[in-house]
Amino acid sequence: MFSAYGEVIAGVAIRVNGHAITLYEIASLQSHLKISKQAAIDMLINERLKDDEIERFKISIEDFKIDEEIALLAANANLSKDEFLRKATHTMSLQEYRTQIKKQLQTKELMQRILASNISISSEDELLTYYTRHKKEFLIPSQVRVVRYFSQTDNALQKAIQSPKQNIKGVQKVNETIALSSLNPQIAQVFIHTPNNEFTPVLTTGGNGFVSFLVKERLGETPINFEEAKPLINQKIMAQKEQSIIAEHFNKIRSSANIVNLRE
Repeated sequence: MFSAYGEVIAGVAIRVNGHAITLYEIASLQSHLKISKQAAIDMLINERLKDDEIERFKISIEDFKIDEEIALLAANANLSKDEFLRKATHTMSLQEYRTQIKKQLQTKELMQRILASNISISSEDELLTYYTRHKKEFLIPSQVRVVRYFSQTDNALQKAIQSPKQNIKGVQKVNETIALSSLNPQIAQVFIHTPNNEFTPVLTTGGNGFVSFLVKERLGETPINFEEAKPLINQKIMAQKEQSIIAEHFNKIRSSANIVNLRE
């Protein structure tokens, strides 16, 4: 009794298999993600359950794996490792960032373990059924009308993406129509898979600047035939299966977890 009373005073709101969730964690997540209190609680409970699963599967990540991941992220951002880390650790210490990367790698490994023995290969009929029911997903534009947002700093560009109608200092906006045939295939795929009125992921430029494109309209759309679309169809179906399997796995674990609410 006194132990429980002490935890209430200390701000512990919930225990999940013995792991504490505090009122401060709930309020912080709720404020940061702008979600309801219950949504924040659900996310934190799932996080504790995920930690238990990582421990159960004995998933450990060596330091060199963290270094490799950071090097890969830096290369993808077209930055040196030192430049990338300066940006990544702007709001946290290097050790905190490495811990964050370690957690991401553990989570990735956990998901692979869960999926390994549960996911099935899609049949030809399954692929064709998906293609027939979702033909709009397989229309490829010949051109896209966009607004290009460019800045020398990532922070300014992120502000512009959050408020696209505002004029943010240090961000240039230019209306363009881009022919996809003029782009390399990897960049063309970015535009193909970005819906109207949404931004592409932020890309780096040769001059160390940052750019993102607001897709306004897809022009000259033509359908991909079934054979060409197969890899993409399979990717979409597998993603749906993965989400379903992982959700089912954690729902099952949560139903048998020892979750104690100490206070509202």
